[in-house]
Amino acid sequence: MSQLNIVATLKIKSENHAAFQTLFKKLVEASRKEAGCIRYELNQSIDDPDVYIVIETWASKQAIDLHNHTPHFIEFAAFAKEHCEKLEICILKPVL
Repeated sequence: MSQLNIVATLKIKSENHAAFQTLFKKLVEASRKEAGCIRYELNQSIDDPDVYIVIETWASKQAIDLHNHTPHFIEFAAFAKEHCEKLEICILKPVL
């Protein structure tokens, strides 16, 4: 399978901004070092500072699977599950 993109949208609870900033930094820096990572970008909404969008590009499904089992991803996912108001993940394949 060819490269895949992930768009993850998180709406965090306002009281957790400081904790998320620490975890986001760790997640992004470590993810960018992974062999299958082509792009890992964290964005914040200009309309709602509690909304973050992560845009990722991975070399393959296998690279995503490996990423999902890394300590930095597991730590972030566990925290986000408990401290997000909303979390949506969409895996996409390029068509053109």
